[in-house]
Amino acid sequence: NFGPIMAMAADVTIAQVSEIAELGQLDPEHIITPGIFVQHVVAVNAGQGEAA
Repeated sequence: NFGPIMAMAADVTIAQVSEIAELGQLDPEHIITPGIFVQHVVAVNAGQGEAA
């Protein structure tokens, strides 16, 4: 997964998520791209982000 590497190299990183979790709700071991590298978050409904 090149997500974290690309996020570190990018000027702007946008995370597309299916839901926004509260602080402390997720296990840190399951986070792939740390939030420090994410500037914007876009929440989409299930199926909304899929290509037609």
